[in-house]
Amino acid sequence: MVYFYIILILAIVNLAAGTEPDLNSLGWEELIALKRKLSGELKELTDKIIDIDRNQFHSLTGSIKEQRSALDSNTERLKQIRAEVEKHNASLLAISEKISQSKNFLSMMEARLPSEKEEELHTIVQSNQALIDSKDYKSEREKNEIMSRVKDASMKLEAVKATRTIKEQFAQLSHESASVSSLIKQLDDERDSLRSKIGEINSTLDVLYDSKRKMGAERETHLARYDSIAKQFDSINARLDSMAEMRRKQREEYGYNLPSDALFKVKEEARKKLESGSKLSFEEMKLLYGEKD
Repeated sequence: MVYFYIILILAIVNLAAGTEPDLNSLGWEELIALKRKLSGELKELTDKIIDIDRNQFHSLTGSIKEQRSALDSNTERLKQIRAEVEKHNASLLAISEKISQSKNFLSMMEARLPSEKEEELHTIVQSNQALIDSKDYKSEREKNEIMSRVKDASMKLEAVKATRTIKEQFAQLSHESASVSSLIKQLDDERDSLRSKIGEINSTLDVLYDSKRKMGAERETHLARYDSIAKQFDSINARLDSMAEMRRKQREEYGYNLPSDALFKVKEEARKKLESGSKLSFEEMKLLYGEKD
């Protein structure tokens, strides 16, 4: 019994070390115990491979798909922002040109504005126009003077009105410029935020892809180990079948009073010696060729 456990422990140590034990050195019970051990390992490896295929790979693939979707969405929004900023910059440039034109016009006009107030100029135009309409003048010369005053006051009024209009336009353009500049700033801030998110997503994807590669390598390792154990499992079954057949022949030849697999082992050793060309003893010859005591 002690010998049996020693053999089994050595077989298990060989398995743990990745080397296959010498099946020819193991008896029936040791082989059965080793087969049971390998069966448990095969089940454990099967569970690991199934867990990778059904759970871990599925979870990783879902996470990668989610991150890719977020990356595509943020990248698309980044393109939209770039186009919007270009459009607003063009609009801002056009507004800036109009503001510059308005400033130049105001600079020129303000130096030429009349000293009279607008209301005063209106009064001059109305009162002198009334004189002309009522023909309240004494001579043609006086009429021309009145008309000249009307024309002069009217021109001054137009200048005042034009200046006021340009000032209003300038204020409106300044407001539009501020609004567009604010919008561009918001877009720039959003763009910076998106770039940061895209960087984080790419980092996350790198980790996920690396995990997927490692998981694939782990799966291949499990598969290789599974194939190795399955081959050893088949070898054990073949060995057990051979021993069972030998036992059957032993029972037919020698009856049931045989200790364990001792005779089987001795007979196999004799066969090996014969195959290698070594000389057999008389007892080995009797055992190998089926002669009874």
